[in-house]
Amino acid sequence: MIIRSILLRQLLNHVAIILFMALTLLGTVLYHYYAVQSNSGELAGRIAGRVKNIAVFLSEDLKTGRITDREWELASQSTGAVFWLEDSEGRIIKGTRPDLSYDNVLKIADSAEYSQYFLFEIGMPNACMITVPMTIDNKPGRLLAYYQLNHAIVETLFRSYSFPFLVGLAAAFLLALLLSQKMTRSISDIADAARRFSAGDYTSRARSTAEDEIGTLGKTFNAMADAIFHTQQTRRNFYSNISHELKTPLSCIKATTEALIDGIAVNDQERTHYLERVLAEADRMTRLVHDIMDIEQLEAGKMFIRQERLDLAELLLQQADTIELLLKKKSLSLLLRIETDKRYVLGDADRLAQVLDNLLSNAIRHAPPGSQIGLLLTEEAQWLQVSVSDQGEGIASEDLPLIWDRFYRVDKSRNRSLGGSGLGLSISRGLVEAMGGTIAVESDKGKGSIFKVRLLWKK
Repeated sequence: MIIRSILLRQLLNHVAIILFMALTLLGTVLYHYYAVQSNSGELAGRIAGRVKNIAVFLSEDLKTGRITDREWELASQSTGAVFWLEDSEGRIIKGTRPDLSYDNVLKIADSAEYSQYFLFEIGMPNACMITVPMTIDNKPGRLLAYYQLNHAIVETLFRSYSFPFLVGLAAAFLLALLLSQKMTRSISDIADAARRFSAGDYTSRARSTAEDEIGTLGKTFNAMADAIFHTQQTRRNFYSNISHELKTPLSCIKATTEALIDGIAVNDQERTHYLERVLAEADRMTRLVHDIMDIEQLEAGKMFIRQERLDLAELLLQQADTIELLLKKKSLSLLLRIETDKRYVLGDADRLAQVLDNLLSNAIRHAPPGSQIGLLLTEEAQWLQVSVSDQGEGIASEDLPLIWDRFYRVDKSRNRSLGGSGLGLSISRGLVEAMGGTIAVESDKGKGSIFKVRLLWKK
């Protein structure tokens, strides 16, 4: 059977560890017990030999019935046993007989020299008793020695600590349950948040964000949810903006075509004028479609970008020639300066021309008549930098981070036919970064703007 509950699995893991430790402790105690029990006969034999030696040592003094307390004490200390003397009637002559209340007594050795017994309690040999026949005051008697075996201590431990051991085992089980519940509660919280999010509640977030592995999982989920929510919002805005961008030229084309069908053009000159308007709107739609395709290819990483050595200074001169008519149409001048001997960079000539065309078109669009457009090439460490500047209305500080977003326009009231699609800067940044460069802007409201493109210098 597969255990699918994390709580149950964690609980079983904790319990298994507790039981392993408990069984290890129990095994150690049992090993000690059986080791002592297996050596009990050998130990008893050694004790019997010591008692015989002591009997021989005391035999001369015992014949007269006189033995000093010092000799008696030394005899007890040398073996660790309890000694006493009995006459033939069982009366104690010297020493103290211990309280022997045992279930069973087993004689394990009997001879003319000594007798040896095991004394059992609760089925276990707890003590050994040796008797040695002797002559005491010229009368028959015997010397007895009583020795407590070590495993009796083990039995005492079992008796004394069995209840605390069971209580500790139960407490450990409860602690394992609490720890397992705490961990699985955090996991359940993240799972519930993910379930709500997948059901369409994009505001759902995990509450478990502690400074541990599960908290890191919760933070990661929240970050992922934020990214997905932002992507969803961006996609909605993207489709909404596309519909708006296409709506204007389509409406213009439709209205103009209907007017032509109705015979609004009275001569060839007017007909040509209306057809040129239709063509201009069709061109706008074509540019918009191309821009959208560029955006999608850049984001999907599918746009082919060449990384080749190209002459950046020559490219700037070509761009200056391209915009000459646009400059004259708006009474603008171009200041082109090349302030470095380095000319070559790594990049795609066609795509870089597209970036420069977009930046220069924006500068011309926003520059007031009679002002100047700047085009500057400089070097900075391993970079070559192209700066495109204008003397237009500038960009407010709160708008600067947003100008790279798709379809974003600083001037919301600007006519779409004059303001472009709002995709140019987003595409430009994607193209420059795809070539391994950077693009940035410096601007103040009312003081114009400077766009800076940096690309790696190539010898």
